[in-house]
Amino acid sequence: MSFNSIIGQETAKRIIKNDLAKAKVASSYLFCGERGVGKKLAAINFAKALNCYKRGIEPCDTCHHCKLIESDSFPDYIRVKKDEKGSIKIEMVREIKERLRLRTMQRRVVIVEDADTMTPDAQNAFLKMLEEPPFDTTIILTSSKLYRLFPTIISRCKIVKFRRLQREEIKELLKEQGLNKIDLIARLSGGSMERAKEMSDLITRDKAVMFLSLDRRRRLSKLGFIGDNTEGFIDSLYIIYGDLLLCQVGLPVRNSDLALPGLKFSQILRGMETIHKGLSALKQNVNKEHILAYLAYNLPKVGIAVASSE
Repeated sequence: MSFNSIIGQETAKRIIKNDLAKAKVASSYLFCGERGVGKKLAAINFAKALNCYKRGIEPCDTCHHCKLIESDSFPDYIRVKKDEKGSIKIEMVREIKERLRLRTMQRRVVIVEDADTMTPDAQNAFLKMLEEPPFDTTIILTSSKLYRLFPTIISRCKIVKFRRLQREEIKELLKEQGLNKIDLIARLSGGSMERAKEMSDLITRDKAVMFLSLDRRRRLSKLGFIGDNTEGFIDSLYIIYGDLLLCQVGLPVRNSDLALPGLKFSQILRGMETIHKGLSALKQNVNKEHILAYLAYNLPKVGIAVASSE
């Protein structure tokens, strides 16, 4: 897959290609933006282009080096992902440092996916690496949550911003995958293909609808049915409340298949404030069960039903 295969992101791709064309590749980059908009694909293609036999601004995807990078088998290619507990620990950073001491044959590329999941100790160790980068190495961090990264790490990287995808771009990608209800899912995706895939069956959204239709006592007794996707669940609650607000002013809603009741502005705004507090607490790593209990207790019962299918 070349840069041209990445939907949208013309500005981000132009920055990367210009650096390749001028042979002025920075020692460290930070690809930032909403999750599921092409940051990781761009990082992998950057690594290919830096090591491709054809030495162009587009990787050929057919040479030995490109194929090795695609399979995570290239000797001068290090790709770091968060562990099963959702974090990148200091031991993983130390392992990178050890590998950076080895001699390189080509341009070495280190990709740290979801760099914001690095623990504080890992970030401190990584910062030292950025302060004294090897001359033959390019480090690429990807992040959708910059607020979790140390400002000192951000300041030592060249920032490349990735925008949210347009609705039509999401629809085109969903259509290629043969999914149904693509217009509805594209509206709910928030410009993220990853979120669109998560919502492709609408299960999380429907759980949010059910949650709002229950009274406080039944919600508190059924918190387990929400599952592990707490962030997606709370996002769905916020989108529904946003639609309630849009209904009040006669604007198109994102959940077009729902029959939404008419609530007072004060009720809607109070509910949105409650959900926003829940999202903020989630960003600060507050216990998820406590956040869900807070939402269950403070959000009013709202009767919502699926009105039609697409």
